[in-house]
Amino acid sequence: MQGTLYGVRLASSGHSVTLIARGQRAAELRSLGAIIEHALLGKRQVMRLSVAEELDADVGADLCLITVRREQLDSVLPALRAARGVRRALFMVNHACGSEFLFDALQRERTVLGFPGAAGSIEGGVDRYVEVSEQPTVIDARAPDLANLLRDSGFRVSLVDDVDSWLRRHAVFVTAVSGALYEVGCDAHRLSSDAALIRTFISAIREGWAAMDRQTIAPAPLALRVIFQWVPLPFAIIYWQRLLASPRGDYYFARHARHAAKEMAALAADVRVLAQNQATPELQRLLFAIDRAAVTPPSTTSPVRS
Repeated sequence: MQGTLYGVRLASSGHSVTLIARGQRAAELRSLGAIIEHALLGKRQVMRLSVAEELDADVGADLCLITVRREQLDSVLPALRAARGVRRALFMVNHACGSEFLFDALQRERTVLGFPGAAGSIEGGVDRYVEVSEQPTVIDARAPDLANLLRDSGFRVSLVDDVDSWLRRHAVFVTAVSGALYEVGCDAHRLSSDAALIRTFISAIREGWAAMDRQTIAPAPLALRVIFQWVPLPFAIIYWQRLLASPRGDYYFARHARHAAKEMAALAADVRVLAQNQATPELQRLLFAIDRAAVTPPSTTSPVRS
């Protein structure tokens, strides 16, 4: 969903955009157009954009924005490597294994790291999204021009000096939350009523970050450090109960988890490497929940509430 959202916003700002998609998604984009809709406000925008099923080696472009899932990341590198007319590649992908393999594949000067500041899912060909108020789009501080490009397209952007460390901390956070969600059928509202399980995922994040503190990994963003490390545990539990019980809890976390069990499993493998030989029992419990979900994925149907 990120590719459609960022593509429509960039096109609306006057940039020439081609979306790369395959199969059903390519068919939807061609027949319906690229549709984005704010899930909470109902504001919808439709644009007719060019759609291609492959990145042509002869294409010329200032930027390629990569928003694939973690387990798909390696598969896009050969085409990007061959497309020498693409000046820069902005990777907005969940990964925590370090980015040297991206730099080696594409050269450091062509590669920019980032992370999207929106969440949601594709429903009936419509990209239904919410912007994550607690986390703006992240862009490598060495690419301020790309940050300005996205700001001009309506996104809030945060420049980060060490995106690799940011991604590692974020991976612990998102796998812990996803593991907890998989234990309750990816139902954010159900998780909101389970204070013990919320306590578990908070403890898991603290364990994972403590393991990173003992390595050369930069601290997590201030907002996350406050809620996970500095706020007393009972108050942190209340905060997460309220967020998970709100519509944002479903859009921020549960919808993606329902559709991305394989991605979460790949990310969990990254986190295991980071936490190797460290005492992280609560985190390991939730990583195993992700492994189980990858074998037997949860329903992709959102829970219905009266």
